[in-house]
Amino acid sequence: MFLLGRRGAGKRTMRIGLRLFYNQSWLGGVNYVLNIARMLRELPPGERPVVVFLTATPEALEIANRNRHLADEIDAFDRAGELRLDFVFPATQIAEAPFEAPWGGWIPDWQCEHYPELFSPEERARRFLQYRTLAEGPAVCIFSSQQAIDDTRRILGREPGAALRVFRFPAVIENEQYHRTPTQLAATRARLGIPDGYLIVCNQFWKHKNHLVVAEALARAADLDVHVVMTGALEDERWPDYGAKVQEILSQPNVASRVTLTGRIDRADQVDLMMGAAGIIQPSLFEGWSTFVEEARALAIPSILSDIPVHREQSPPGCSFFDPRDPGELVARLREFANRVPQPRDMAIVETRHRGYVATCARVFMGIAHDCAARFDPMQHESVAILARQLPRLRDEALAGGSVRPFGKADYDRYLATVRGVLRTSPESLARLAGRLCDEANPYADEAINAIVLATLAKATPEQRRRFMECQPEEAGSVGIWAGISLARRAARQPSVQGRHMVMKALSRAREFVRRKLPTK
Repeated sequence: MFLLGRRGAGKRTMRIGLRLFYNQSWLGGVNYVLNIARMLRELPPGERPVVVFLTATPEALEIANRNRHLADEIDAFDRAGELRLDFVFPATQIAEAPFEAPWGGWIPDWQCEHYPELFSPEERARRFLQYRTLAEGPAVCIFSSQQAIDDTRRILGREPGAALRVFRFPAVIENEQYHRTPTQLAATRARLGIPDGYLIVCNQFWKHKNHLVVAEALARAADLDVHVVMTGALEDERWPDYGAKVQEILSQPNVASRVTLTGRIDRADQVDLMMGAAGIIQPSLFEGWSTFVEEARALAIPSILSDIPVHREQSPPGCSFFDPRDPGELVARLREFANRVPQPRDMAIVETRHRGYVATCARVFMGIAHDCAARFDPMQHESVAILARQLPRLRDEALAGGSVRPFGKADYDRYLATVRGVLRTSPESLARLAGRLCDEANPYADEAINAIVLATLAKATPEQRRRFMECQPEEAGSVGIWAGISLARRAARQPSVQGRHMVMKALSRAREFVRRKLPTK
């Protein structure tokens, strides 16, 4: 299955699986994956991979169908192992990793460590457990910035087991958007009630996006002749008081006349508004890698950016920086901006230059994909193998109160519940995990059979239970539950090996549990 990566000399076209997930509260994640698909289409035909959209929910399938022009195939995520894929991406947690296919983890950022006050203790523990597993388990883990890699090494206190790679994703603007006429752009502005000559902020009203500093800057400088357009959802369910505070300042008479709030708008309208803007303001306190800043780069729009490490790492041409906690410094940047002489943009030149930049980014991504395919060893890097290694250690650390970051039994149980939910959809992988636990004489095996195998099967459908019963892995080195029982039985006869008889009984108990649950013929 992994001929290209394992032998390294194959000339066939790589097959890249892009996992489309749907999260209404994190539309940036959806756009991230679609943007990779757009990026890969910028490669010359001889370099372009076959792109397969992988979906696991009806909502994700709908997104895939709406964007099917960006992919060569659309298929179910749980069939990834059957599709001869050389690389599947992204997985933001071990539960999102495919079975029987090379895959890459993705850690966008460690915002939860930089701004812990924005997260509940439970959410911080969840992210830590998921990200640590991604940094230590797969063949390759991808980061959106060098800052995220540096944070990972600092937080874990050691060099992680995965190969760490930076992929700084570009924005990809559709060809027709570059050719929008002034008349078309003006029509969009008129429809949305936008005046001429404005700066734009394109962020949801999340607390860390820091709209507050823009509002305070405008309130502080009543004489400042600038108009600011803000697009994006106007609420943050986690911090409802924050959005209300921002809008209270924006509603002041001397501010409201210089601000337009559009709420959510579609991507085409947002690009139209960016193309018509004199510049952008990106005031965030923290970013993993700002899509908004990359869109400004793609359109050659001047940028006023908060002075944070990732924005320094991005540094598009024509940008300036300000302290995101100092409204007065933003006022100074805005005054400088208001006095600039606008530079005309030849959009044909802008497009050509940016397409070359996007192709360069795509080659970086493909290099990481080749690297992962070459490194991938199913016995080490398949999610089942990682779980067999990681779960006992995480359990022990949870009972001890955590390791480099505190977490407890309740955090571990939530992590385990997520794992069970995914294994329920892949009974074959559940059987392989049970076999591995036994084959490795894992002291955790007896407890794991109860906490994972039996607990998963208890909520499984009859068809899922039957698939578990019938699983007989044929791939080299893969141990299923029935082979595991046989190994345990043989090992239990050896006096030097203790405890395997317990594992054998646990596995046999799982088999009998399934038999009782299956309907009689």
